[in-house]
Amino acid sequence: MKHSAGLSFIGTFSLTLLAIAGLFAGDTFLAAVDRTENDVQAARLFGEGQALLAKGDNAKAIDRINDAIEIDRNNRDYFRTLAKAQLAAGKTEEAEKTAADLLDSDPIDGQASLLMAQALTREGHYPEAISYFHRAVYGHWDQDQEANRRKARFELIDLLAQRNSKEELLAELLAVQATPQDAKARIQLGDLFLQAGSPARAMDIFRAMLHDPTANAAAYQGMGDSEFAQSNYRAAQRYFETAVRLAPENAAARRRLEVCNQLLELDPMVRGLTAAERFRRSVKLVELTLGEYNECPQTNLTPDLQALVDNANAALTAQVSPVKQGDAAESNLDIAEQLWQARKKAPCKLPADADRPLALVLARLTQ
Repeated sequence: MKHSAGLSFIGTFSLTLLAIAGLFAGDTFLAAVDRTENDVQAARLFGEGQALLAKGDNAKAIDRINDAIEIDRNNRDYFRTLAKAQLAAGKTEEAEKTAADLLDSDPIDGQASLLMAQALTREGHYPEAISYFHRAVYGHWDQDQEANRRKARFELIDLLAQRNSKEELLAELLAVQATPQDAKARIQLGDLFLQAGSPARAMDIFRAMLHDPTANAAAYQGMGDSEFAQSNYRAAQRYFETAVRLAPENAAARRRLEVCNQLLELDPMVRGLTAAERFRRSVKLVELTLGEYNECPQTNLTPDLQALVDNANAALTAQVSPVKQGDAAESNLDIAEQLWQARKKAPCKLPADADRPLALVLARLTQ
């Protein structure tokens, strides 16, 4: 009897375990089916949000992506795309919060760092933005890591260029200089090296492209700009002439060529000038400099300044014999330099010097 009762208990217990296991398996299966259905629904809502974002319907995109997140809060791509949509909608503070939440759980998330940098840039928090751009460059990306790091670096380069942060810009440019790029990107890189104050490195890039038929006009202009930045105006003139010949519609190259022409016709330090021509140019410099000074007359002139103006006027009417033109030219250049310094201290604002032959010649004289 005891043996029979024991067998009955074991059988009942086994059946109970089988029933429990069956119920557990059923519940697990149903939960898996439910999760799958939820994942499918979340993915569908997310896909709708992406499509709306691509169309520029940012507000609806945010709603759809938030709906997807309500179903699946563990999908980081949903949150990243939400921040992107918030930025597109101008909801910068919300985008910053979304990116911050992502970075709290994964500080090396490259895309979240980039989104944070973009939000901070829009808010004008540039030092913080630059820090997050660096985190994006060196962070982890789920896909296309090298391409995305490069994209983040070039966004940083754009910001530094806009901010005219030359030293930081140069450092970032050096990091991408050797990276293979198409012709257009190489031209842009050369222009950025010029902006960063490194015309020699810019010339290395442009020189390598002079014979590329898809970019040689731009490369010749870049060489001209590089020589111009180094005050090598004769060489710059030759490169601009070629750029204009290859691309007659290039207004920027044509303007720089005109500046070079005017500057070289005005510069009294050009090699090979006769004494008479150097004297003539010195008088022209006094005339132009006095003209600029007179555009912003100063009241209560000091005796020294009044004497300088009187000397300038006298130089314009002086009759100088050929044998004395050398000394007179030196005196005139000294007058022009002093007048220019006085003009720079006047209350009227001077135009930018970049494309002004007079300013460039006088800057060269004072070096």
